Amino acid sequence: MESAVAKTTFCRKCGKHFDVEQQFLAEEPATREGLFKKFTTLFATETTRTIECFECQAQQSVSSAAKSSICPHCSAYIDLRDFKITAAFARNIQTQGSVVVAAKGNLTSAKILCANAHIHGKMHGNLFCSGTTHVKLKGQVFGSVQTQHLLIEKGSDVEFLRPPKVGSAGIHGKVSARINAEGMVTISKTGSLEGTVYAKGINVDQGGNFHGELFIGRQEFSQPDLISDHELDDPSIEFGQAG
Repeated sequence: MESAVAKTTFCRKCGKHFDVEQQFLAEEPATREGLFKKFTTLFATETTRTIECFECQAQQSVSSAAKSSICPHCSAYIDLRDFKITAAFARNIQTQGSVVVAAKGNLTSAKILCANAHIHGKMHGNLFCSGTTHVKLKGQVFGSVQTQHLLIEKGSDVEFLRPPKVGSAGIHGKVSARINAEGMVTISKTGSLEGTVYAKGINVDQGGNFHGELFIGRQEFSQPDLISDHELDDPSIEFGQAG
């Protein structure tokens, strides 16, 4: 190994003399090109998404890697973090990220506002989701659910004790509910829905099942069936076992 200030040296094996500085200059462009390529690759893979302020409903585009933002219209703080609930959790959540209730999670928050939700465990409280709520569990959802799109995943066997209010719904598992949809309700070949549906329309694929009352082009206009703090604290209320 040569000194960092060395200008020339010779090969200890064959005795040939060569210029260290010229060799360094010859290699430097390749190094710069490699670093430039790394930075351009990093920025090329960065994506953006559109979020909405909880206070004034103004929209803005943010980096997908951002953890928070400030509304440019009303200066409100916007949390962009994802939350994964793996045990009992009772604090309110307000984020434009995702909320994931794991199989052993128990979400007892009175108010959950999020962009997307994934329910695999116990959930009661009041969920307001501006994107898609994914449900995959065997048991009951005691909480109030209001979401743009409700997706019951394959393998589920779930009962909603309070009517979910949705923009649209996709049923790929088994569900019992009173669904109030602004748009379409779709039941796939693996889906089964039992209950009452208010919707703009319904589509049942071959192999899918629907049993209950159907009201096309009508909505059951009512305020969301929210859970009170008294109900949340009531130890006599039993919730379905998540699977």
